[in-house]
Amino acid sequence: MFDVKLIRYSDPDRKYLAHAAAVYLGKPDIDNIKRPLNIMKKGDTLAIFRGESARFEFKTSKVVYDHLITYTTQNMRACGGLRANEATVFVPPVEDDDPIYTQIGEKHLDNYRNLIHGIDPQSNDPIKKKKLQAARSVAPVSVQLHYIFEFNFCTLIEAIFPQRIWTPGAQLDTKQVVQKMFELVREQDPELWDLVYELYGPEAQGWKKARQKLKKENPELYHEIMDKYGKMTSMWES
Repeated sequence: MFDVKLIRYSDPDRKYLAHAAAVYLGKPDIDNIKRPLNIMKKGDTLAIFRGESARFEFKTSKVVYDHLITYTTQNMRACGGLRANEATVFVPPVEDDDPIYTQIGEKHLDNYRNLIHGIDPQSNDPIKKKKLQAARSVAPVSVQLHYIFEFNFCTLIEAIFPQRIWTPGAQLDTKQVVQKMFELVREQDPELWDLVYELYGPEAQGWKKARQKLKKENPELYHEIMDKYGKMTSMWES
């Protein structure tokens, strides 16, 4: 139970990234939109990608919100938090569809809302209405929040998408939300984000694991592969 919208994407034509890449490499053709992709393929710094961003509007559980807010390189944040907004929706866990979660969660939500509206949750007698900022202490953890986050491309590429979608063990509700984020940005620039998937996605994660095991368990083969296929070239030579 979530909703994600892409409300701003700063560089759908890749022209600003192209301009930044040209300046970075000292090239005259500022409209070469392939150059940012080549920088990424070469494994060079993704500094130019910090300058562009995607802004999303969310309605998700607070659990997902808490995961996304850990990325402190976000460009901006606006949240209808529980200090000034009444929680009205309980979001059950996606890992387990047992109705007991909804039954208990909605009971806690009702108790929280009764406090706000001046009703004793136990006796149903009138009481003094409680302030939102105090009553939120008894609200369920998994209530729905409405918020906006804007992340720069570099954070999406190097952190959010790999950690929340492509790494085994990512929590399912957050994974579903971030998967939708990836689909939304990919619609704006399929070539760029398909490359991100290729270089930072599950296959790339698997290669890292394979490299570690190969280096430890078969160093002779590892060095043979590195000598044959692992030669690095300078970004400045292209």
